Amino acid sequence: MFRSSVPALAALTAIVLAASACGQDPAPITAAEMATVPSEAIAVVTVGPSQPPIMTKTDHTSAFAIDADGNVVGKLQGGAIDSASIVGWNRGFTLATADSVISVSRSGRNVLANDEDAVEGIAQDFASGRSLVWFNTGKRGGTTTEYRHNYVLTAPDTAPLTGSVPGIMLSAAHCGERAFGVVAAFDDLTSDQPMIKHRLFELPIEGGEPVLRGEWEWQNGFRSESRTAACSADGSALVNLYGSAEARHNETGTLGLELVQLDTATGARTQSHVGMAGHSAWSRPNTLTRAGDRLYWINGDDGAVLSIPLNQPAEVRKDWDLGATGFGHQATVTGTTVSHLDSHNTPTYAEYDLITGQKIRGPIELPWLKSIVDSQTESGKTTYAVAGVACLPASSTSSPTQASLR
Repeated sequence: MFRSSVPALAALTAIVLAASACGQDPAPITAAEMATVPSEAIAVVTVGPSQPPIMTKTDHTSAFAIDADGNVVGKLQGGAIDSASIVGWNRGFTLATADSVISVSRSGRNVLANDEDAVEGIAQDFASGRSLVWFNTGKRGGTTTEYRHNYVLTAPDTAPLTGSVPGIMLSAAHCGERAFGVVAAFDDLTSDQPMIKHRLFELPIEGGEPVLRGEWEWQNGFRSESRTAACSADGSALVNLYGSAEARHNETGTLGLELVQLDTATGARTQSHVGMAGHSAWSRPNTLTRAGDRLYWINGDDGAVLSIPLNQPAEVRKDWDLGATGFGHQATVTGTTVSHLDSHNTPTYAEYDLITGQKIRGPIELPWLKSIVDSQTESGKTTYAVAGVACLPASSTSSPTQASLR
């Protein structure tokens, strides 16, 4: 297994969370820093600054592993980062902070030191535990034509790999042992030209330069609704919902969206219209998931769990209602398990089956989290809030589908 360098481990150890590091928590959390995933852990909750500016040397992004009774059984901490993200996989998780990308499994921990300000997304393959993290990097002191996005590829027991794509990675996916990103140039995205070029890159998981698999032109403003695409059953296609700027800003969703499937070998595209049935275009991050022959996601405005068939044009179907609406709710999908954290009043955690809506676990109260949420950050410039949540299902509950999230 790859182990982080001594300086990286020392730096991580130096910033390990004592509960008072998250605002003014009067009751220190005594759980140990996670070197592995605790056997009793069922989920990981992340906390970070609630709003910019967060790029300070004193504020933090923190992760807390919880057990079935809601107790903290492990913790980690890194530098505060915008859009802090976490994904769970088969008894493991990957977390991105401003100074490190951390993957923790049952057998160990991999830490890759970095220097980033904002996470664009994390795509993961639930079965293998492989993840793709990419950042809104830019090029300090450079021009817009030099704009780039850095990325990190992780696996449970091997060294993380770093890379970079020219431009902005609009969406990405990790399909089994292959990773992909859809990229457009910064200058094109900010131009007023009617059509702009998109490129599909494969990001080699064993290192090397990104490989161009296809390129095409789309109307300017026609973008994926999810930063992370889902994968077809055999990994031969990326699946996502696309819409125009008008569709994304139409609260009723009446303009509809397009279901787009991209061939991972050539970039060839198929499109079919999706009627939104009054739902908005916005999907919650880390919820777009393929299960069987349907695509599922959780609507960001009304908390509805929606789905469509992949093989025909259709209107969305509301399968059930999570009720996770507004600030203070976090909902993600791992395999086919929905993790939901409500940080209002006494924070609670629960799990549901994505397909049926049946409750699997909870609600579990997390009273220790109440004193952290809305507490002032160390810089005094903002407050702390729940940034993400991911469950840690055992292998016996692994989904038979290959689902990349967000």
